[in-house]
Amino acid sequence: MDDVVLTFYCAAAEADMIAENLSTASALPVHVRAENVHGHDFGDAKISEQVLGQLARAAVTLEAPRATAEALVRTVAALRRGMPVRWVMVPVVARGRFT
Repeated sequence: MDDVVLTFYCAAAEADMIAENLSTASALPVHVRAENVHGHDFGDAKISEQVLGQLARAAVTLEAPRATAEALVRTVAALRRGMPVRWVMVPVVARGRFT
């Protein structure tokens, strides 16, 4: 298998825009889930989040061919965003489906 899972961690308010652009660029299913990050990651936090130590974020995930992964990362990097986006790429080692 030469597929990877790409996950982009972003501000919750920007998740839909990122997901729509990834879907358009790849024609692949894109998953979005809300995340509440506990801690003090001040580089990505708004003032209110710094005080609370909780960051409202989203994870935007898709499984894509390795050959297109860098282009998808560049797609997100080029978007007009107000907050930073972190991303991670991991290889798909196995997959399956239960019915």
